[in-house]
Amino acid sequence: MKHLLPLTLLCILLLGLIATPAPVVAQSKAAPVYTYMHMTTIESVVAGGLGRSRVLFTPDFKGQKEVEMENLFSLTGINMKNVRANEENILRFLSDVNADGWELVQAIPLTQTLQSGGTTGQGIFMTRYLFRKAR
Repeated sequence: MKHLLPLTLLCILLLGLIATPAPVVAQSKAAPVYTYMHMTTIESVVAGGLGRSRVLFTPDFKGQKEVEMENLFSLTGINMKNVRANEENILRFLSDVNADGWELVQAIPLTQTLQSGGTTGQGIFMTRYLFRKAR
C-alpha cells in the first residue's frame, strides 16, 4: 500500500497537468497601414456675395484639387438656395469619397470671424474631414 501512494500522487499530478489549459499565445497581426486624405469645405460669410466658397482635397481626389461652391450671402442677405446647393454638394462629395473606399476618421468644424473696428463683416465656416484608406 505504501508503494501505491507515490504512484497515486504521480497520477493525480499528471492528470492535473493534462487538465490545465495551456496558455494561448495570440498571433500578433501587423497594424494596418493607411493612406490619408483631407477634404476641407470653406464657406465664406462675406456680405454682397463677394466671398469665395470652396471644397479642397489634399491630395487630389479623382483629379479634383479645388471645387467651387456657392457663396452663402448675396446682395440681399443669406441665400438659402446657395446654402441648400452647398449642402447637396458636400453630401455628394462625402458619398463619392466613401464609395471610393475611404473611411471617415474625423470631422472638425471651425469658424473664423474677422473683426475690425468692433464690427464683423467677414468670416468663414470651415470643416475638415479626415479620411483613411488601407493600402
